Amino acid sequence: MSFDLGNPGKYVFYLNFRTLGTGSNTCVAEQNFSFSSLIEDGSKYICAIDRFRIPIQSIPMLAQLDNAITIQPRNADPAVVFNCPNVFSLYEFILQVNANLPDLFMFELTADARAKITFDFTDNFIVLDPKIAAIFDMDTTIGLGLTGQQSINGASVMLDRFDDLFKIQILAENGLQALQPEIQTTNQFLTLITDFIIPSNFTLSNNHTLGSAPNGVVNFTFPLRQDLEFNSSQSRRFQMIRSSAPIQNIALRVVAIFRDGTTHEIVMPPNTVFELKLAFFRK
Repeated sequence: MSFDLGNPGKYVFYLNFRTLGTGSNTCVAEQNFSFSSLIEDGSKYICAIDRFRIPIQSIPMLAQLDNAITIQPRNADPAVVFNCPNVFSLYEFILQVNANLPDLFMFELTADARAKITFDFTDNFIVLDPKIAAIFDMDTTIGLGLTGQQSINGASVMLDRFDDLFKIQILAENGLQALQPEIQTTNQFLTLITDFIIPSNFTLSNNHTLGSAPNGVVNFTFPLRQDLEFNSSQSRRFQMIRSSAPIQNIALRVVAIFRDGTTHEIVMPPNTVFELKLAFFRK
């Protein structure tokens, strides 16, 4: 779609939104023009996002998972269970496992970035949740026929392929209800400005000493989330405003959609910034 802004009465103006993270607030922003209407006749404009920055560091890569790892005795003794909390990086997952399971259990990475479990199988065996087994390319049940201390290797870690985050949606909560809605289900409509599928950018090239902080000498790239940014004048998603009603205030909300279809608010870590620039083109 193109616009000839050189013609009389044709122009574009921009509206900027900005919210500073406090650690407890969510990814929302609003512009309220109480003195007058921002747009007198919405049907004369087309809306599009020009750029944005969304902090997504608070979204876990692996959501809380009960019975993630179970140390199962061969006798009638009770099992030892590791319930995995929200995990935001592979490094954090490894530290959590080794801190919460018996001393004889060690979860680490080999020098070629494969998962490795070292465990004494004399009296116990290991049961992994299917999701954990898939991430580290291991069997769900490990050690039924083993005895003594053994090391079991998986394949390359695939945490990125099992990232719970699927996409980000930018919604118009107020002021832009006249945008062409998107049908979410047979009985639900969303005033969706745009959505973005999250790309995978996870790489892993070497190991480091567990329990120590990452340092510049170690060639280890952790799967840590960064700000999601968009800035392109060539890839705008234009939205028609279907109503001639005036627009006085606009409220935006950004949510995370997980692979299971659930919707989650995005909590903004301290000193992060949510920024978005909306463009309005006069038709």
